[in-house]
Amino acid sequence: MERRLRTNPRVQQLLVKALNESMSTDLMVRLARRVVPDYDIHDRTGFQRSMPIPSLDVAGQIARDLGAGIPLLRFVETLIEVDGSGFMGSRVRVRQLEPLIREVETLGYAWDEGTRLFMETDEAARTRAWSFLQEGAIHELSFLKVDVVASSELVRGHPKAKIDRAYQDLQRIVVNAVYRRNGRVWNWEGDGGVLAFLFGDKNVQAALAGMEIILELFLYNTFRCTLSSPLSVRIAVHTGPCPYHESFARIQSDTLRRLGIIESRFTRPDSVTLSPGVYSDLGTKLSRFFEPFPGDAGSQLYRYALRWEDDRCAP
Repeated sequence: MERRLRTNPRVQQLLVKALNESMSTDLMVRLARRVVPDYDIHDRTGFQRSMPIPSLDVAGQIARDLGAGIPLLRFVETLIEVDGSGFMGSRVRVRQLEPLIREVETLGYAWDEGTRLFMETDEAARTRAWSFLQEGAIHELSFLKVDVVASSELVRGHPKAKIDRAYQDLQRIVVNAVYRRNGRVWNWEGDGGVLAFLFGDKNVQAALAGMEIILELFLYNTFRCTLSSPLSVRIAVHTGPCPYHESFARIQSDTLRRLGIIESRFTRPDSVTLSPGVYSDLGTKLSRFFEPFPGDAGSQLYRYALRWEDDRCAP
């Protein structure tokens, strides 16, 4: 289900003032339609279409309609955009914008200059959609798939409590590596899952997350793992278009299917495999840690694994 923002009457009050003091009713409605394309102020207010609607009534109605939930975030982001860039060549100075941003941040969000979006600040409240993706919309993403090697044998060979603890520790390692790079958990099934990256140099961030997981898991196996054998994983990273659905089971995607093939058929235990689209975005310093190897149908893939006494680590 879509995450609902906590309500804050102060946000709506500031939104009314910002709109009423900064722009015409026509511009208010145009900006509202960036969030709700079919927004109809006459239907919402009950005013006849032949009658002009007072500015304060328009501002108040929009604040009530868009002043909560995800539409609030998108609308305030729109106000920030027009305040900085104007609207159709005209400068727009949005009053009350700074206090409005501060009030939105009290709801568990922070304004991110890099993405120009509000991002969740509460780890427990992070959503798979970054509070941004719309149901059914297609986006270019980078995906990381993690899978425990020989999971069935591990389960049969250890008490349930030990397995549960080890899998929880693995999930913590994975989530920490992904969240620190603004990624999200799209699916997790105990012994592995699918993680997604959307913003900035997403292919680089996904590759770095995979490398970090391999290193952290090595340290975990060395110092903390209580299983009789090390916990081993395969990690694949692939990029491409994918529709977003709140239910992961509903997603039909060639990108995710290819990700699964790369992980299951071409990835060795304790290694990361990159598809060519991901590898091509890596700079020289990072790409040198990946070895090319043949995939299927003449394709080339790229593998990372921990190496000792590797002269490529030298400056």
